[in-house]
Amino acid sequence: MKYLSILLLATLCWASCQENPAPKSADTPASIQAGAPKNEAEMKALASKSGVQMAESEMVGTVSGPKNGTISGSNVSFRKAATITSDKMGTFESNEAVTVNGSLNVEDEGEAILSKSVSVKGTGGTITLPKGKAVIIEHYLPDSKTYVVTYEDPKKGNLSAKIDANSVDKIALASWAQVTRKNGDKGWVLGKYLKIN
Repeated sequence: MKYLSILLLATLCWASCQENPAPKSADTPASIQAGAPKNEAEMKALASKSGVQMAESEMVGTVSGPKNGTISGSNVSFRKAATITSDKMGTFESNEAVTVNGSLNVEDEGEAILSKSVSVKGTGGTITLPKGKAVIIEHYLPDSKTYVVTYEDPKKGNLSAKIDANSVDKIALASWAQVTRKNGDKGWVLGKYLKIN
């Protein structure tokens, strides 16, 4: 009996040492999981299949090492994180020079950029958002082919509007860049508003 217990214990120890220690698929980064988009062409094809528009950008992929960049647009938001819902840290000057530290590809179908001016209203009043302003898509109304969008104004609070589906460009698989301004502030900018020099 004693020898049988020792033999059983030794067999269990040997078997546990022989198991493959490979990570489970949940532990595998998305960049190497089977079926994950591996390049810009695959990401655009995936976006097209799902019926969303991929933001045009020179920022798709990873930027290695600091590079010089220029903001291409006016009144472009400087954000704390790579999402339009993060705190706005300021606004870039047109053609402002920045240092690009890296990039991040983000998939989020709830964010959009207005393709034309839109009025939004709430308990705090009504404002007109200009073309290019970021909004959140709350839901789609298929009967009227409209979106209900919201915008958080620092003075007037949460505002919303029902707008034509052609009034927004949904953000899906968009690239964001982490940049450093001349004054040393670090933050994020949507890649479609950044040109790598």
